[in-house]
Amino acid sequence: SNAYLIFAQQGYENPREATGRIICANYHLANKPVDIEVPQAILPDTVFEAVVTIPYNMQLKQVLAYGKKGALNVGVVLILPKGFELAPPDHISPEMKEKIGNLSFQNYHPTKKNILVISPVP
Repeated sequence: SNAYLIFAQQGYENPREATGRIICANYHLANKPVDIEVPQAILPDTVFEAVVTIPYNMQLKQVLAYGKKGALNVGVVLILPKGFELAPPDHISPEMKEKIGNLSFQNYHPTKKNILVISPVP
């Protein structure tokens, strides 16, 4: 199921705690470093690519809802600077759509368009 990030969204209006910790840490036992690549400067109304890499062993399995083993549920909460938001579909090039593949993007909260939930991450 792709609903695992919904727990955080329902419980917290803002995904960043006062300590700076992301609320997803409340549901996970492990911490993972991430790498993110974004442009250094962006002009208004410009579509850009953010590449997030989460190094983990893709051979690891979890027990799924029906009792079988399956791939880990991995998702991302991406907090962009205020004023940034997900580009409308008609602004995304065919090349970028191909790169995106089956990733699902949604706003973390209706009032926070600069915070995105992205899943499932391959």
